[in-house]
Formats: sequence, C-alpha cells, structure tokens
Amino acid sequence: MISVTTTCWSVWLARNELVFDRKWLTMNSLVFHSKMRALIWVRSIQEELRVDERSWWICSFRSWCDLKKIGMGGRFWCPPRHGWVKFNVSGVAIGCGEVLRDSDGVARALFSGPVATKDSITAEMGAVIIALDVFLAIGWKGKSSLIIESGSNEVFCWFENKGLRSWLLHPIFKETENKMVRVGNVSFSKA
Repeated sequence: MISVTTTCWSVWLARNELVFDRKWLTMNSLVFHSKMRALIWVRSIQEELRVDERSWWICSFRSWCDLKKIGMGGRFWCPPRHGWVKFNVSGVAIGCGEVLRDSDGVARALFSGPVATKDSITAEMGAVIIALDVFLAIGWKGKSSLIIESGSNEVFCWFENKGLRSWLLHPIFKETENKMVRVGNVSFSKA
C-alpha cells in the first residue's frame, strides 16, 4: 500500500511540475522518486521491518525481512538520546532523501527530491546540507541537538577526519561547516 501511495504522490508532483513549471520528468526519474519516497517512508514507520536497500531497487517486495520472526526486532535503527533528533540521509547520483525522527522514533520531517550531481558522494553531501537547512527551517535550533546518520562510509569519514576530505569538494564542506555553526550541536553517525 505504501508503494501505491508514494507512486500516486510522485505522479501528482510530476504533474504539478509539468503544469506549473513546464518541467518534464523521465520515466526513470519518476520510478526512482517513487521508490525513494517509499523506501524513506518504510524506513521511518516500520520498525519491525528491515529493508535490504540493494534488493529494494530491483524487487521491493522481496527486500523486506520481518525482524520479529528472526528475533532481531528494533536492532537496526537506534533512536537518539533524549533532547536530540536524528536525520537519516541517503544520496544517490540522481536524487537524495532523508527522514528526521525524534527520540521516540516519530518521523517529524521527510524529504526526497532530485539533485544535480554526477555521483552518489556529492548527492550524499547535498543531503547533509538539506538536512541542516530543514532543521533550521523547522525552528528546532536551541530546542534539540542534531545527529546526521549517513549511509556512506566515505562521507562519514570526511566528517570525522577533516584531513581525509577531497579538496574538490572544499566549497561544499565550507558551506556545510557554516550551516553546522548556525545549527549548534551537530553529531554524525554511520548507518
């Protein structure tokens, strides 16, 4: 049912872009955005289901694993400590998505959309910037601290060790650091 809902939502958004912005989406882009929205939605509300993201893109129905049946319920997403919120970010070459959840696991914000990048690393960095922007726009600065959980080993390592950063992405890191100063207490974790 989630896949049907997100597909309808994606078609509606594509229709609005066509009517109001005169932008045409390709079928591949429409399918990608539908699957990305469904993946984010499933990951944010279904604690007892673990989604194998590699299988998700090929056959979403077979990618779900019922963790309660195998005795591993609740071990894959760790809630942030009280007073913190967590953004789970994901970026691929043609889009990014993220979910903001509080310490109770309640989804407070969802985002998915296209990005104009050439690779998934830059898309993941873009998702981090969007997460910081959304956190500031929601008005949670001073009310909560922020954890950004990334699925990319490379991006996570870059935030943990500035010496490993690619000099080609220096402008993106500068923008990210400026936004992190505005947010206040920001921490990174690996998904």
